[in-house]
Amino acid sequence: MTPPVLLNVARPWGEADPVALAARALEAGLDGVGLADSPRLFPDPLVETARVLAGTDARLAGPCVLGLGLRHPATVAGAVRTLAAHHPGRVVAVVGRGESSVRNEGLPVPSLPEHEAAMRALRELLVDGPTLLGAASGPRTIAATAVALGGVLVDVGTDPAVLARAVGLAHGAAVWVFLRAAVTSCVEEADAAARPVLGSCAARIAGAPDWYGVGGDELAHVRAVAAAHDYRRHGTAAAGHATGPGDALVRERFLVTGDGPTITARVRELAAVGVDGVVLAGAVAGVTERLAELATAVTAGLSTDPRE
Repeated sequence: MTPPVLLNVARPWGEADPVALAARALEAGLDGVGLADSPRLFPDPLVETARVLAGTDARLAGPCVLGLGLRHPATVAGAVRTLAAHHPGRVVAVVGRGESSVRNEGLPVPSLPEHEAAMRALRELLVDGPTLLGAASGPRTIAATAVALGGVLVDVGTDPAVLARAVGLAHGAAVWVFLRAAVTSCVEEADAAARPVLGSCAARIAGAPDWYGVGGDELAHVRAVAAAHDYRRHGTAAAGHATGPGDALVRERFLVTGDGPTITARVRELAAVGVDGVVLAGAVAGVTERLAELATAVTAGLSTDPRE
């Protein structure tokens, strides 16, 4: 059975209707959507999840990623449990420390022990509840999230070797992959696709350089890309535009670009490691414009049918 594939809807206030985007995702062959969480940037993901589930036949929908650095576990549990009661079997909730949502409110990113405590509290409140995953990109957070929630959405780029290490750290927990991919026909299109997310990807490498095997001058270039990212404009082309050697390095490690067969081949490599689900990053430029092509390429890579 092919793992579910969701489109993560990360569109600023007023730019697009999540229900309409969900309908397009379903028409393209995807299973549903995730809704990004950052109050100053995006519509509320819990409210929009209710709209999507009521207004479409989405197999799965839910917040992705709901920031526990900004929301108390009890309120998160109450909202998710309410959604699941109205739409049984169709809710998937992804939580994390928070990125733009925390930074944009001037709050510190929770420490790992604080985040672990929040995840444990949430899990206790949602025993036998809907699918619950925790987003993680570094080795310690991946391991801690797998233990606390039993499921993790790993955001570790597109290197199968790095993904294999992440799966190993999950110790049998469900592993979904956050995938940044876009159908492109030239380097210029690949650069444009990466621009809205390049700085936040660079921050992941800079936060765990040994994990990603980056050091020396390469690490300095990556840190320059990360430093240029403006979280007040996270997920938009204006979020950061550092140019230099670090751009290509980060793009190659965190984005899959090219034609359909190229994307299918890379996804097949990732799927071979062991994948329980995929969330496509909607903030990557060009994703919605060529969504049907991208969906076809990704689902073909995940298919267990050798004819695909």
